[in-house]
Amino acid sequence: MLSLRVYDTARYLIPALRRGFSDAAHSAPVAVTGSSGYIGSFVVAELLSRGYNVHAPVRGSSKKPAKVAHLQNLPGASERLKIFDGGDLTLDGSFDSAFDSAGAVIHTAAEVVLGKSQSIITASVEGTNNVLKSVDKAGINLFVQTSSVAAIQKYNVPENHIFTEADWNDWSSVEKGDAYGVAKTQAEQMVHAHFAADEKRSSIAVNPGVVIGPVFTKAHTKASALFLRECIFGNKVMNFPCTFVDVRDVAIGHVNALEKLKLPEYKGRRFVLVNDEKCMIQGGVELGPVAARLFPGHKFDVRPLYPEPIMKILRPLSQIPLIGGNIMDEYQRVGQSTPVHFSNKAAREELGVDFRSLDTTVKEGIESIVDQGFAKLKK
Repeated sequence: MLSLRVYDTARYLIPALRRGFSDAAHSAPVAVTGSSGYIGSFVVAELLSRGYNVHAPVRGSSKKPAKVAHLQNLPGASERLKIFDGGDLTLDGSFDSAFDSAGAVIHTAAEVVLGKSQSIITASVEGTNNVLKSVDKAGINLFVQTSSVAAIQKYNVPENHIFTEADWNDWSSVEKGDAYGVAKTQAEQMVHAHFAADEKRSSIAVNPGVVIGPVFTKAHTKASALFLRECIFGNKVMNFPCTFVDVRDVAIGHVNALEKLKLPEYKGRRFVLVNDEKCMIQGGVELGPVAARLFPGHKFDVRPLYPEPIMKILRPLSQIPLIGGNIMDEYQRVGQSTPVHFSNKAAREELGVDFRSLDTTVKEGIESIVDQGFAKLKK
């Protein structure tokens, strides 16, 4: 089980007391979709650390209590966390019981599948729509959505473009091979539209980069924390240009956004959550040298999933009419070689997120994976 050291209990507890611990404890519960998932688990932990009551819908939790054991062991869980067996994005009404009597929803549940299948878009949009139906039934007015920088970044702008919350991904399509980018964009726009017409209701979207850092469970190492696990194992890693962010900072961003929703000027806003590092052109491959520096005497032999010598041959071939699309789609060709740069200014100055350094994220992420026995460092 993840030690309290990794979650920085002391760091959160004192600020929580200063913010008004008792006020949060006596407010209506906050329901968190995807609460046993990677981001969702840390959102639950952050809410509990601030004194909130939390409703956690987890599909199959009655038959498989191990799925929620890490949540029940969090500080404050025994008094302020209630588990619900439910939360299936594909089922209308699956969130009704968890949302009943809740005052707000933080929606972190999602299917993360890359590729060109229309089913990815359908699952994302229909799943979000099912969540919104339950929100409406419960009369919930405050909604925080986990979106993604995939709903922001695009490849029809200059390479030195700095992406902000003003940008929308209008480049991606199924035909180009980026159904995930379309799915995140459409789901976020649907949520904004859903709450825009009612003055009494508000939503905020948070748009994280690639989320890594400590983990609570072995299952979390198969989410985006996979980048760190593969560094330890020395496996091939996706080497698309990307910007990382610590999962704990993402959780802080979600809860800070929830608290900002009480102010009318934050209705419909969105916030980019990325750390201060520049875009890493080789993506997860560049985490290997960082890990090697932080853990001297250990081996991190990370290999690229798409070796550049091979990509140099495939890129021009993929542009040949009629047959090129069978070699590589446009998203793979352009996205694998184009750096994307984001500004986290709004999250810093308005949400108050003090982003951890990449070194801290990588070091404490690897330590949590190793300490819990999910992987072993190589000499």
